Amino acid sequence: MKVLIFALLSSPLFAQPKVEGLGKFRIGITTPDSISASNFREQEPPVVKGTLTLVCANIRLFKADAIEIQGVFIPDLFLVFYENRLFRITCAYNDLLEKAFGGRHGKGKTGSVQTLVECDKEKNRRLTLESESWQADGILTLVVHARGYNVQCQHLQSSRLTIASQSILAITSECDLEHLDPYLEKIPLPH
Repeated sequence: MKVLIFALLSSPLFAQPKVEGLGKFRIGITTPDSISASNFREQEPPVVKGTLTLVCANIRLFKADAIEIQGVFIPDLFLVFYENRLFRITCAYNDLLEKAFGGRHGKGKTGSVQTLVECDKEKNRRLTLESESWQADGILTLVVHARGYNVQCQHLQSSRLTIASQSILAITSECDLEHLDPYLEKIPLPH
């Protein structure tokens, strides 16, 4: 009995901080051919930042409005492929995903709080960004919590989870993927 209680109490100590993906979607392993066409729709390829027509040819982008992964309902899931290998996963980070993800990977490293003024009409309406990160074997996992007022001066409260290959993220930094998580590039990324 004491062994069982000890095992239950100590299980968070053995959480797996290494993140390789989300459910069956694995960074560097999953290919576009392996995802279900009934759940995902291919999106227009991203363009190079600052251009309207120069396409990032090596990137394919797929979106699921909602999908269930290991019993957790995940809305707004994007899978981004570079040369037909998954390099980035971005999705809404709801309470159920937070509980499941934290239970599996433990608490991440808390980043510094960023305060931005995006609402030009009223300077006292700020946006606060908080982050939590996990890093191992070249894969960066980052949760960005945004609370406050956005560019349209509308109240915003959102959280996004991004899991990405750091080396491919650097290679593709010129591609406009900001719509996946508009605040990812405003958070100092851990090294």
